[in-house]
Amino acid sequence: MFSLKHFHRGWVGALGLFIASLTTALADPGPLAQAPILTSAASAPNILIVVDDSGSMGWRRSGQPKRPMQQAQDAAISLLDSLSNVRVGVASFSRYNFGGELDQPVVDLDTNRALIYKAIRDLTPRGGTPLVGTLQHMGRYLVGLGGTVNPGNSSSSSCTTNGQFRGDLILHPDDAPRAYPLSEVLPSGPNKSWRRSTAPSPICHWCQKNFLILLTDGWGWGNASRPLRDYCPTCYHPLISVAAALNDIDLRPDIDEFDGSESKNNLVTYTIGFHTSQTLLKETAKKGGGLYFEADNEAELKAAFGKIGEDILAHTSGSASAATFSTSLLQSGTDLYLTTFNTEHWTGDVIAGRLDAKGRPGPARWSAAHQLDHASDPETRTMLTWNSEDTPPVSTCPGSSKASTASKARPGGVPFRWDYLSTLQQRDLLGQASASGNLVYERKWGRAGSGNGQFGLPFDVATDSKGNVYVVDYDNHLVQKFDRDGSFLTQWGGLGSGSQHLDHPVGIATDKDDNIYVVQHGSHSIKKFSPTGDLLASFGGYGLEPSQMYYPFDVAVDASGNLYVVEIQNHRIKVFDAAGRYLREWGGKGSGAGRFWTPNRIAIDFGGNVYVSDYVNHRIQKFDTEGNFLAQWGSYGTADGQFRYPYGVATDGSGNVFVVEYFNRVQQFDAAGNFIEKWGSVGSGDGQFRYPRGIAVFDGGVCEGSSFFVADAYNHRIQKFSSPGSSHISAAIGKARLRYLRGERSNEKGGWGFRERESLLGDIIHSSAVFIGKPSLKWPAGGAFPSGTQAYSRFARDHHGRQGVVAVGANDGMLHLFAADTGKELLAYLPGNLFSTAKSQGYHYLTDPDYSHRYYVDGTPAVSDVFIPSRFS
Repeated sequence: MFSLKHFHRGWVGALGLFIASLTTALADPGPLAQAPILTSAASAPNILIVVDDSGSMGWRRSGQPKRPMQQAQDAAISLLDSLSNVRVGVASFSRYNFGGELDQPVVDLDTNRALIYKAIRDLTPRGGTPLVGTLQHMGRYLVGLGGTVNPGNSSSSSCTTNGQFRGDLILHPDDAPRAYPLSEVLPSGPNKSWRRSTAPSPICHWCQKNFLILLTDGWGWGNASRPLRDYCPTCYHPLISVAAALNDIDLRPDIDEFDGSESKNNLVTYTIGFHTSQTLLKETAKKGGGLYFEADNEAELKAAFGKIGEDILAHTSGSASAATFSTSLLQSGTDLYLTTFNTEHWTGDVIAGRLDAKGRPGPARWSAAHQLDHASDPETRTMLTWNSEDTPPVSTCPGSSKASTASKARPGGVPFRWDYLSTLQQRDLLGQASASGNLVYERKWGRAGSGNGQFGLPFDVATDSKGNVYVVDYDNHLVQKFDRDGSFLTQWGGLGSGSQHLDHPVGIATDKDDNIYVVQHGSHSIKKFSPTGDLLASFGGYGLEPSQMYYPFDVAVDASGNLYVVEIQNHRIKVFDAAGRYLREWGGKGSGAGRFWTPNRIAIDFGGNVYVSDYVNHRIQKFDTEGNFLAQWGSYGTADGQFRYPYGVATDGSGNVFVVEYFNRVQQFDAAGNFIEKWGSVGSGDGQFRYPRGIAVFDGGVCEGSSFFVADAYNHRIQKFSSPGSSHISAAIGKARLRYLRGERSNEKGGWGFRERESLLGDIIHSSAVFIGKPSLKWPAGGAFPSGTQAYSRFARDHHGRQGVVAVGANDGMLHLFAADTGKELLAYLPGNLFSTAKSQGYHYLTDPDYSHRYYVDGTPAVSDVFIPSRFS
């Protein structure tokens, strides 16, 4: 084989010199029309397109020439124009049964395009959005509503419909199987106009895959059957639970494989939020085995459909490639190596077998995935990468993410260890995708729910002197405390009247002693807690008297401990001393200087300047602590320095002012209101927001730097940003990602919450395994080839016993080399050109719990022996 030590003049087995061929153009599959949906699947997949035809799909959107329904129709047809060898049906929402309408049963696309396109074009906006009932009805349609009962697997390749199943469905088949009558699980099916549909099932074969694309611009409502509603105990909405069940259970238990063994015909659900962003749709797709996309215009909608088409292509491209053999002449004792992939978990494997005396494959000798998953210590893996940068990272602070002063980074092949990586490679693993200008997204935490680290509606955020983060949750009536990296520490609250209970908390602040002040919108009061959640004091009460509060919304604390309270419906700022005694107030409803129209948030800088977000007036106002007006800036608009409903406001130690806009961005200003920079956009990706409500800044000095925490309300999470210039971004997450890629599993559920893997070995789709044995090329001596002691024949004789190796590329981002006799991994190589800080790219994306499949190292390795005419390092 070869090593990383100095190569001397002569012949070497040079697999590594051809690694560039692995990252092929398959990283961008190209138009679907150029990649038929079926490459090795045995039966054309069924695709149900469910289009929201509620009344809002007919509302014209500002700046868009087409109504949403027309955009949806054009985008759906654009997808179908790119597909072939698939079967497609069309459904919508029913006006008659609070569920689905089967507008066009599933038929062959290639021979029925006009019929399918007409069904899409005939959709007319009306009614509501019964998403739950619609999804459940589509599940029943796949089971079958008419025709022969329990016909089993069809023997006809031209089968279009296949009767109906009648009997019990097995719920939770993989952990706690239990049989339920079909009539309890899926009691009814979709309508056809005003009548119940009697369409037979489109599932003909045991190997047929089924997909549903659900496009909606509204919030899903409706209920499910009890078995489906209760299917997922942790799912907070029946739509999610129904999707989870349909993805998990076999909808046609009568259809078995040709040899009689059981198979599973389930449903994969994709969701598209059109002019809407919903964690509900995201969780529905996740539990349904599919993907979630958002779109606000036709171009984005077509892109979403295209991405779904690509994912369906990956799901239906078969699960194994051609076998590779250890000898050119197949005979008894020849070893064979088969690559496989699993599209449910995006894992892969290389399985080794051996031909018997009759040339038939014997039992598996080893599994590369099994060997890798059961290796004793990930730290002992031999893993290499390529560093193309000339200069190593330079550190200015201890522990800086820009590597240590003893950095071992250098150009060329290097070990996959933190200190050997370039600046770009480290920034990739840190997840430092640029948010804008000088700020970078660092991490996020939280999701919809009521457990530790979950949020109903995170409404505001604050930090203490140690960098701990406090979040008020409006829906769950809680305060949750985290460290600066998002690790859950404690919580208190809950709806009630007890000392620690809270009533719709909306604002939060800390003082110099790290006490916490929580604004209760529901009880018109403020509670003061210790850092551990012990109640210290309570102020206010409903009313318009000086000592009372009228719909308080936020609070800030000055250096003397005085409280500045925003009364949102009284359009005023009230000031109380540390004991809760009334001192003064200012404001009143209006648009003039010093007056407010629905003020929301308040912040005080180290110089005693008070900043108020004047929500409906689309501006920031600046005062001294006595309430004297000093300045204002902003107006309605989307240009730099303008606002569309400013919400949260915070300051840092340099006097900069940070403003969160309700319409999904953050802007930074100096103390005089001069615009500096902005970041954020609408969406659920890293650095994007869905109606953020609050912002907090932790200023840790020169080496700690500033961290920014945004309460991303309708994404149910907190996002953390940092400044990469003078500021420090903890290297811990980058090193944790590196350990994850090396095979450590501890952060997949707990810790940093990285993507959970079923196996360390990624999917192997387009790469075939290559066997490397003894030198066998027929190269001559002389001419362009070396001769004498350096002739290839001499090299082949000296290395006749060279260890057999199997090389293969995988979409875990690595080229793997396995010992041909045992399957033990000998080397994993991470190509340097795959490192990237871009969103949804690079190696950091492989750790993202919301990961959607990408091609990384997906080509077949090219192998050759190479003569090196001079010494090099």
